[in-house]
Amino acid sequence: MLIEMLAAAAVVSGAGQEFAPQIPGGPERVAPRGDYRDSCSGEYVNRGRLYADCRNNRGNIRGTSIELNRCANYEIRNNDGLLVCGPNRGEFEDRPGGGGGRPDRPDRPGGGWGGGRSSVTIYRDSEFRGASFRFDNEVPNLANTGFNDTISSMQFRGEWEACTDAYYRGFCQTFRDDVRNLQRWGMNDRISSLRPVRRGDRW
Repeated sequence: MLIEMLAAAAVVSGAGQEFAPQIPGGPERVAPRGDYRDSCSGEYVNRGRLYADCRNNRGNIRGTSIELNRCANYEIRNNDGLLVCGPNRGEFEDRPGGGGGRPDRPDRPGGGWGGGRSSVTIYRDSEFRGASFRFDNEVPNLANTGFNDTISSMQFRGEWEACTDAYYRGFCQTFRDDVRNLQRWGMNDRISSLRPVRRGDRW
């Protein structure tokens, strides 16, 4: 009976959040309640603050965050690319001075957000649908991410190079504008590596 009571208490205390495996020493990998996940991706919690990449009304991805202790009694939503809960509004993290900079995500070493930093958000399906993930740094081999040869659309900040083979080999194409369907480029479900194009660099 005591064991059953403890199990029931554990279920109640965990209500409202879905827990994912946590990397030792890294930010908490949880998903607080709310419908923000319908239009946001890459969410994680660090030091009591929820970070996510959310789509605004124009279809662009914005980096945003909100303090969870202000949302205990409310569901978290995406309001035009900004995380909100009840009367509380979060902050944009992808603008100069916004939020003081986003901390690194445990599965995105060296990530972080700085004002004007390039990034690419990849989607498994066309029209920016399906599973998605955001990268702020070069990815020499997508096989390590679960997105190798599965990308159908992409959204960019800055200019990026995409290649059909790992380590930037095979057919490569540079992109600056968002791509709704990679089929027209002959690269649908073919991309294996990605990297930002920096001015003055030669690959």
